[in-house]
Amino acid sequence: MQRSLNVITGHMPCPNTIGDAQQTFWCLEALFAAGIQVHLFTFSEQGSTIDPTTNKATHPQLVNLCSSVQYYPINKGHRNFSFSAPYATAKYQNDQLENDLASNNYPILIEGMGPSGLALSSALEHRKIWVRILTYAPNYFRYLQERSIAPLKKLFYQREAVLSKRILKKINQRVSWMVTSSADKHTLDDLFLGGNIHILAPFTTSSNSITSKTGLGNYCLFQGNLSDAATHKTASWLLTHVFHNLKVPFVITGNSPAPSLVELAHMQPHTCIVANPSSSERQDMIEKAQIIIQPSFIKSGADEALLEGIKKGRHCLTNTKMESGVMGGSYHQGTSANAFQEIIIQLYHHPFSEEEIETRKKLIGAEKTNEVLAKECSTIIWG
Repeated sequence: MQRSLNVITGHMPCPNTIGDAQQTFWCLEALFAAGIQVHLFTFSEQGSTIDPTTNKATHPQLVNLCSSVQYYPINKGHRNFSFSAPYATAKYQNDQLENDLASNNYPILIEGMGPSGLALSSALEHRKIWVRILTYAPNYFRYLQERSIAPLKKLFYQREAVLSKRILKKINQRVSWMVTSSADKHTLDDLFLGGNIHILAPFTTSSNSITSKTGLGNYCLFQGNLSDAATHKTASWLLTHVFHNLKVPFVITGNSPAPSLVELAHMQPHTCIVANPSSSERQDMIEKAQIIIQPSFIKSGADEALLEGIKKGRHCLTNTKMESGVMGGSYHQGTSANAFQEIIIQLYHHPFSEEEIETRKKLIGAEKTNEVLAKECSTIIWG
């Protein structure tokens, strides 16, 4: 029997992205491989509908993985202001999307908290809806509040954190949840005091092989979605608190960096930024790096960029994690900027060995494959 699923995501899922959008792309790959027919509803700066039969689309990879792909515009400006919903959720409200979902009765999987406000629509009141929490929004906005200097921005992020909690409680009455770790499940349990919450480990790249190079690399590397506010602030923290007086070559790469970050990265001769690399350029930078540095102060475990670094790069460094997971033995953890500096000094001239590659291969052998995760996802949704 053919199983069909509606998938809604607020970010264009394609392979050359980092973060939640990349996690969604890996999910789509796994569902396609499992024979599940996916109808994708996603948001972009310009709304358009893609006809998969013509194979003409901005992102042909999505056309190959999905039975249909429909794009919707992201709402911007004061029209999204609400006293009851965060701006981050209101910008995805779309009447046309609600109408399009009514054209079938397939289960709905919402990727991330952004579009999850759609679950409150009266048009979807009797639908089976799952929300997969990829980044816990209240923590995300608290992090931005702590790292912001401008009073108005701090107030905005504080408001977003509070409203994110409120809307999660409202949505809990209408949906079931998927989370990527036991720590996230505990967080939601505490917030909801009940709810239908299942743990589904993060999907990963379809290639599970370790391609790391031995020997010495040429620089330290941080990569990410630089248009994301939290990633921007993490990159700034590395520049101003770790590499400001550590004379080791440091490269930042990612999409759409703000001019202020570009200026900051070029203030010192040993730091630089490479904007909007192609997929092959990004892979080349990972392979040539000596240390992959991927702190993530929001997620409790290893994020997508760190996992990619483990599989394709040499030494990896992140902040202290609540959950190290299967791959915890593959990376170093620092508790502070000073600790980061000390670890970097130790690793920068330390050749990456064949023994370390073998350790990673053993660890990845214990990690759940995308095939297994797709089956678990299917069981959660259809029972």
